[in-house]
Amino acid sequence: MNKQNIKYWLMGTACLGLLTGVTGCSDDEYPDNALPTATQQTPTEFSEQVLWPSNLARVSVHDPSVVYDPSSWSYYIFGSHRAVAKSTNMMTWNIVNVPWAADGESGVGNDIAFVTPEVTKVTKGGAEVDLPEFNAFEWSHKGNAAWTIDGNMWAPDVVYNKEMKKWCMYLSINGDFWYSSIIMLTSDFIVGPYTYQAPVVVSGFYDGENYKETDLELAIGEQASLPSRYATGNAWGNRYPNCIDPCVFYDEQGKLWMTYGSWSGGIWMLELDETTGLRDYDVTYTQVGSGDDITVDPYFGKKIAGGHYVSGEASYIEHIGNYYYLFMTYGGLTVGGNPDDYNAGGYQMRVFRSENPDGPYVDSKGSNAVFNSYALNFGPNENDDNRGVNIFGAYGEWGGQAVGDWSERSQGHNSVIAAGDGRTYLVYHSRFQNQGEGHAVRVHQLYQNEEGWLVAAPFEYTGEIAKSEQIAKEQLIATANIPGKYKLLVHNYKLNHLTKALATPVDVELKSDGTISGAYTGSWSAKEGTSYVNITLNGSEYKGVMVLQTLEPANTQVPAFTCLRSATGVTVWGYKSE
Repeated sequence: MNKQNIKYWLMGTACLGLLTGVTGCSDDEYPDNALPTATQQTPTEFSEQVLWPSNLARVSVHDPSVVYDPSSWSYYIFGSHRAVAKSTNMMTWNIVNVPWAADGESGVGNDIAFVTPEVTKVTKGGAEVDLPEFNAFEWSHKGNAAWTIDGNMWAPDVVYNKEMKKWCMYLSINGDFWYSSIIMLTSDFIVGPYTYQAPVVVSGFYDGENYKETDLELAIGEQASLPSRYATGNAWGNRYPNCIDPCVFYDEQGKLWMTYGSWSGGIWMLELDETTGLRDYDVTYTQVGSGDDITVDPYFGKKIAGGHYVSGEASYIEHIGNYYYLFMTYGGLTVGGNPDDYNAGGYQMRVFRSENPDGPYVDSKGSNAVFNSYALNFGPNENDDNRGVNIFGAYGEWGGQAVGDWSERSQGHNSVIAAGDGRTYLVYHSRFQNQGEGHAVRVHQLYQNEEGWLVAAPFEYTGEIAKSEQIAKEQLIATANIPGKYKLLVHNYKLNHLTKALATPVDVELKSDGTISGAYTGSWSAKEGTSYVNITLNGSEYKGVMVLQTLEPANTQVPAFTCLRSATGVTVWGYKSE
C-alpha cells in the first residue's frame, strides 16, 4: 500500500463512528418541484436567530465539500465514504442518505454503481467520438487484487451544472498504487440517486497496455504504445498525480474547471466541457518541462501546486472579491502523537491566491504554490520556506474551552462558500486532542483584510451578524470599545504533532493610548469607518479585522480580532477577556 493510501485507510476506519452529540441519520425526502431555478434564492436571514454553541447540532463528515441548493434553501456537505449532511443555517446539521443508481435501479451497491458508464460518446473537433467504457470499480483493483471499494470513495464535490440542468457529483474512486479515477455521476436532485456517467481523469497507467482502458488516446491522440513519460512504474507518484480530491468550480466568465490530486505529483487542473460536465477534449495541453519537472502534461493538464511528493491535498478554489483563493491541506490527517506514523498527523490548512482561475497561485510572501523539488512542509522540522498562509492550526484553551480532550487539532480538507446570505464560510473537519481519530465538522466565517488576504473568525459560526461586505464599509466594533485585556493566540508554523502540541493563548492588554503590553508588546490601531485593525506584536505587523464573536462553548459575545502577518503567513487571534 503506498504512503498516500495508508492515510486514507486510517481515515476510513475513523469515519465509521460518529462523535458524541452528533445528530442521528434520517431519510430526508427531497421537496416537490425541487429543481433549482436560474436565479439563486437568498437563504433565510439568521442574524436575529443566534444559536448558542451549546445548542449546535454537529455531524461527522470527513472531507466536507459544501454546496447550496436554492430550491430547498439548504446547504449540503458531501464527504468521503458516502457521508452527507444538510443544514439551513450552517449551524444545525442532519445526516442525509444519498443513494447510487444503475440501469434504472436506485439503491444499488458500491460494487455495481461504478461499473458501466452511461455516456458512451463525446464530441471532439465537432465530431462525435467513442468514449472508452471505463469500469472504475475494476480499475481500482489493479494495484491490489484484495482491494475493496468500501472505504475508498473519497472526497466528492457536487455542483449544479446549468447547461445540463443536473446535479453533478465528482467522486474519487481510489485504488492502491495510484490506480485511481475521478468519475462524474449525475442526478435530477441534490439528494440523488446519482448515476455513473463517465470518467473525468484516470491515474496509474504506468506500464503495459492499461492505458487502452482509459481515455488517454481520446485526449492526446492514438498511441502505438504507452508514451515513455508515463512509463514510470512505482515511481509514478514522483511525477504525476493520484487522481483523487476533485474540486469543480465555475470561474467568473462561466468556464468550468476541475482541480485534483494529492501529494504525489501535486495538484493539477483541467478545463471541463460545460455541456457535458466531463473533460473538454477540444482543449489541448502542450507539455512543459520533462521528467519529474513536468508542469503541463498533455493528459493531466496544468500543475498548480505541490509536486515532488511534497505534502498537500484537498485543493479547493473559491472566488472572493478580486481573487481566486486556493486552499490546500498540508500534513497527515491523523491527530499525531504516534512516532510510527510516517507523517505524524498534523493536518493544517494553507491558502494561496491568483487573479486567474488557473494560476499562478502565490501566498502572501509571493511564493508559488508549485514546488520544484521535495521539501518537508509541515511539522516541527518544516523547511523555512513555509509556503501558504497558515490560516490556523491546532489550538486549545480558547474562549471557554480548556486544554483537554476536545481541543481542536488536525483540522483540514476544507471547502469554502461565498454564500447568498452575504457571508463567506470555511467548512472543515477537525479531530480532537484525546478523542482518537474521531472527527466532526466545524464552520468559521472568513473575512478579507485590507490587503485582500483571508482571515478566519476566531470562533465557530453561531449566527453572528457580521457580513463580508461590511468589513470594508462599517466599523462593527467602535474604537472606544476595543481597549481592554485580551487573550492572544499565535498560529505559528512548525507545530510539533508528535508531542500533540497545541497553540495556547497568552495575556495582553490593548490600551486606550494605542499601545500593547503583556506577553507581547507593541501597538494597535483601528481604521475608522471600517472593521480593519492593525496589530503590531514585538515589532511584527499584522493586518486583520475586529468583529463581535461568541465564545466557545459559552454564550458570551465579545470583541475579537483575526489578523495576518503577510511577511510570514502567520495568523493571530485575539478576544477581549474582561
